[in-house]
Amino acid sequence: MPLPDTITHRLIQARLLLNSDRGLAMNHQVWGPATEPPTTIHPDHADVLLVANGFVLGVVRLNDGPWLPDWNPFAALPPGRDTPPGTWYVVGDVHDVDLLVLNEDDGSIWLVDGEPGGHWPDGTAYRRLADSLATFLQDFVVGHRYRELSELPDDDWAHVNTRLDELQPLVEYVRYEASTPTRRMSYPGVVALANGLAHSKRLTPEDQAWWHTHNDLLNGTYPDLTAADTPTYDRERHPDARTYFRADARDLLGIMRGYLELLDRYDVGWREVRTYDPGRILYADAVQVVAEPWGTTC
Repeated sequence: MPLPDTITHRLIQARLLLNSDRGLAMNHQVWGPATEPPTTIHPDHADVLLVANGFVLGVVRLNDGPWLPDWNPFAALPPGRDTPPGTWYVVGDVHDVDLLVLNEDDGSIWLVDGEPGGHWPDGTAYRRLADSLATFLQDFVVGHRYRELSELPDDDWAHVNTRLDELQPLVEYVRYEASTPTRRMSYPGVVALANGLAHSKRLTPEDQAWWHTHNDLLNGTYPDLTAADTPTYDRERHPDARTYFRADARDLLGIMRGYLELLDRYDVGWREVRTYDPGRILYADAVQVVAEPWGTTC
């Protein structure tokens, strides 16, 4: 099942914060979402990678795929030490030493001593931390139990973790785009689709007049990000960049509704994309952003 929104939003907040703070980013990182998580991993792990394709947050590191998937993480335990039943693979580590492993049979998350012999106060070599990867993230990565894993008095992630909402309140964005890609595998936005209709001479005189009036309204009210003299971003360096509207830009979205109705009248397929994480933001104003998808090479 997909990650709960609370965890998804926390990981996005963490990425936004780290992208804006070089000092924090030196020791922590949340990589952009994976477009195609490995098919060989547990579904819970795949759901995390769709939000954060691996991360280092404090003492916890989550891999971008299973590490040594056929290896038994309990193999190094002393003879006679019972191991819990299940099929296991390593999804990350804690303190670069202890192994964070997922039981594929029930989805539970365990911590295994990376230095056989047991170093925890109770002398155990492994312990069950959570019933699922989602619960582990909620409690031990972006939650109050992180300090149980850290055990560091001056852990900066423990401090930042409690202030994510305050430091990086999330903004929801919406984009209306073609429902099917072009031959170049791009998804033109709603205004581009309407412009294509107008330039193809398919519009009725009434719709042509509406389109002309509302294009003038948009250009007169909001920054025209397609204009050659608009200093927004380098289009040659960022050809995959896309425009998203802020979900609270009600006047602009009201105008877009008219464009969508125009597309519907001419059976032009479109889809709505809503997200709190549009990608690497290249330009932003009060109503819209231009963002480059995560993982795109600059």
